[in-house]
Amino acid sequence: IEIDAAVDPDLPPVLADATQIHQVVMNLAANAAAAMTVGPGRLVVRCSAVDLDAPGAADAGLAPGRYVRLSIEDTGCGMPQDVLERIFDPFFTTKGPGEGTGLGLSVVHGIVKAHEGAITVESRVGEGTAFRIYFPALLERQPSRARPRPAAARGQGEHILCVDDEPALVE
Repeated sequence: IEIDAAVDPDLPPVLADATQIHQVVMNLAANAAAAMTVGPGRLVVRCSAVDLDAPGAADAGLAPGRYVRLSIEDTGCGMPQDVLERIFDPFFTTKGPGEGTGLGLSVVHGIVKAHEGAITVESRVGEGTAFRIYFPALLERQPSRARPRPAAARGQGEHILCVDDEPALVE
């Protein structure tokens, strides 16, 4: 797989958790790699600033304004429309048993929404898939807002029982 990455050096800052953004990128890149099983593949990762007008913002479910767009595109097998409509559903997967939990894209969607962003996807069978993630840009540098860490919750000897018919989910 050939990786083509380009990050605009003059990106505005975004208010985001670096670990969660790393999880988003790794999940989408891993899915892209899994989709590129035949022939040479190409993974394109781009990060740029965009100004969304009212129609463009509405298409992504956002308010008009300045955003940082993270694009992850592949030349994999693509997805048919019926799969595309369900990809963010928890536990939905096209993989076989033991190959995945179906939580990856659901988690990605949750992280993006928690950062007040949006995610769009386009896919064509046999041509590939493109995810575009929009994070609100900070117009001014914000002072660090370190949150006080809450005290650890203390139980009274209780136990939690996790039950599922799929061992990977229980784990």
